[in-house]
Amino acid sequence: MSKEYDKVIKELLKDTVEALLEKITGVDIKKVELLDPKLQITDEREADFILKAELKDGSQEIYHIEFQVTNDNNMGYRELRYWVYLRQVYKLPVKQYVVYIGKKPLKMKSTLEEDNITYSYTIIDMKTVDCEKFLYADRPEEVIISILCDYKGRDVKMFIREILERIRELVKEETLQSKYIRQLEILSNLRDLQNYVGEEVDKMAFTFDLTKDYRFQQGMEKGIEKGREEGREKGREEGREKGREEGMEKGLKEGIELALEVKFGFDSLELIEKIKDIKDVQQLENIKDIIKNTNTVAEFIQKITRN
Repeated sequence: MSKEYDKVIKELLKDTVEALLEKITGVDIKKVELLDPKLQITDEREADFILKAELKDGSQEIYHIEFQVTNDNNMGYRELRYWVYLRQVYKLPVKQYVVYIGKKPLKMKSTLEEDNITYSYTIIDMKTVDCEKFLYADRPEEVIISILCDYKGRDVKMFIREILERIRELVKEETLQSKYIRQLEILSNLRDLQNYVGEEVDKMAFTFDLTKDYRFQQGMEKGIEKGREEGREKGREEGREKGREEGMEKGLKEGIELALEVKFGFDSLELIEKIKDIKDVQQLENIKDIIKNTNTVAEFIQKITRN
């Protein structure tokens, strides 16, 4: 799976993959344990998700889930390799699902037949899954997945508006709303719906005002108070100014770190390193404005370098 979608899918489903497993396979699960996806098979390979599930009848099984954006003619061989390793290591029945989320029609085969072996796994085409399985879930991560499903002849704009309304209902903090909308926009590319999502986001006036964020305000307050305490030892006037400057610097940095995390997800770590040593308040103010007006990491880096 391409890196862009791999990151979003793993970020979305790390806490809800068991719900997806139940909804698209009908498996009756009591509880699951997420296992290490890195497999030491001569050359190391990393699966998308590996879970050990305890079913409601008391039995245990290993579930291996891969998300696929493109049709891969070698998928059967890849899955068989995973199956052998998982069966050998965990000594439990192994069930494998390839969840196809690509744009093009599904062409991969779910069976592999050679001279002395017949092997099969399950392929699920998300375009055939009823969107209502996810649209009315209680977790925003699941709601977003509905963009990949069959929306059953709904008007596309009304469907996207419904997804956005569900996000708004479930997520009250503006910063988190922005995070889920960013993920929705990325996944909507897989259905050529990104323009519709952008239009509906604008119509519904989803905004992210950094200065209103709780963590930003908290950082400002703590920084100001720290500066005031230190300033009492050096004189009233000096302390007041120091408190103001340190409060602005600390508050801006904490707010910027959160904004970068929300907007760019895993890639934000690289960007946070670039701003942590900046002490100039005006420069931090400029960075805050740049975040609002950039859509990619490369664009952000280009603009802060230029400034």
